[in-house]
Amino acid sequence: MTRAFGAHLTAAATEAADRTALVFEDRRWTYAELERAVLSTVARLHRHGVRTGDRVVMQGAARPEALITLFAVTRMGAVLVPLHPQVTGAELTVVCEETRPVAVVADERFPPGGAPRLTWEELHPAGEGALPDDEPSVEAPVGSDVAVVAFTSGTSGRPKGVALTHDNLHWSLVNGLARLPFQERDTALVSTPLAHVAVLGGLPQYTWARRGTVVLAPRFDPDLFVDLVRDHRVTCAFAVPAMSALLARHPRFTGGDLDTLRWILSGGSPAQAATRERFRARGIGVVNSYGLTETAAGVTYSAPDEPAGSTGSPVPHVEVTVVDPAGTPAPAGTAGEIWLRGPSVAASYWTAAGPVPVADGAGWFRSGDRGLFDAEGRLSVVGRLKDTIITGGENVDPAEVENALADLPGVVEVAVSGAPDPVYGEVVTAFLVVGTAASGDSPSLEDVRGHLDGRLARHKWPRRVRLVPALPRGATGKLQRARLTTLLDD
Repeated sequence: MTRAFGAHLTAAATEAADRTALVFEDRRWTYAELERAVLSTVARLHRHGVRTGDRVVMQGAARPEALITLFAVTRMGAVLVPLHPQVTGAELTVVCEETRPVAVVADERFPPGGAPRLTWEELHPAGEGALPDDEPSVEAPVGSDVAVVAFTSGTSGRPKGVALTHDNLHWSLVNGLARLPFQERDTALVSTPLAHVAVLGGLPQYTWARRGTVVLAPRFDPDLFVDLVRDHRVTCAFAVPAMSALLARHPRFTGGDLDTLRWILSGGSPAQAATRERFRARGIGVVNSYGLTETAAGVTYSAPDEPAGSTGSPVPHVEVTVVDPAGTPAPAGTAGEIWLRGPSVAASYWTAAGPVPVADGAGWFRSGDRGLFDAEGRLSVVGRLKDTIITGGENVDPAEVENALADLPGVVEVAVSGAPDPVYGEVVTAFLVVGTAASGDSPSLEDVRGHLDGRLARHKWPRRVRLVPALPRGATGKLQRARLTTLLDD
């Protein structure tokens, strides 16, 4: 079996040509039609100068053209660089500096980048579907070729591009299919931005490999989510914990519109216990998972009836260990750093200067997350050695936000941390020390968010601001970030 990304879609176009593969609003694509759309897009990309190994930046909007572009770019041996739809011009500049793309595929509202823009209308004209007359001959990628560079927040405050190969995405597919409770011809609902690794290597890919149907939502909205489940008889869905919490609190949650939904896959952080119990009482299973961009989606999956705090046991083709500070495996019940090794784990980060290894010399990726195994071998994630905030399933690096707020008028010092929240898991919280001259006109939350407008994507903006007399620091002057949230109680 070929390991090129998208091989499962090509096989389905032959084996299940007339089944519905994709639904978006009032449009449907069979597997055969989706395959023709991919081939047509390959030809258009080729005419626009895209060749094997070239990078193509794409706005990760929730639209079918983005999924088609994902398969087309990787089919021709080029590298897709999908970005969050709210990315700013400054963030796009960093991505273009690192990847040097030959094209940016986006709508007109997307910030200008450092490469020619191809609009969705140019790449996917109305009425596409017929095979092109000048179908190019493209070199098929091999497993070790990079398929996707997915950017994630880094500890330095500068986004890092994770280089996911065709092999990485193949083994993520194998792992997910081995553990998730799929049935024949499931219908899966996806309502997250398509730049999310859970889309690139997750639920929709698993569904297509099983010859099921993917329903793509243009955005997440609880009412729309319920409508789509009802109208398309959705059986499974992906939801970050913030989405699950909003659904569990929705007035229509207990009605009959969700009766076909058997389970949801929760990622980004473990679902809150109260939310999970509400879903269980409703007859909907919750599958918790643990994974990172560097692991091409999930590396552990729980069974729907496992304890709420557990993210389940490791998938077949990934080694997961929890180690103490000396790097020695920690006993069950003892927390330590989570290390991972396996063929779905990326080998490197992509930089303009060349690849930077993800793993150590023994092949272990040191996640920076803290976790523990129970006696049954189930992993629970209990915190992070790194300071990355996970808010609504999106990673936010405090240093990146702090750097962007450093020149906020009136502010002497700034620190950013995550504060617990029942819906988002954590909310980005800014702690500001202001100068005496600013004491009568201290920055408000609106001032902070206005300052970040155009600098950072909206999901990175603070939802809370607290003015403090001083930041907690140790004897050497180092910021004690863990103590920041205690200032909320003062």
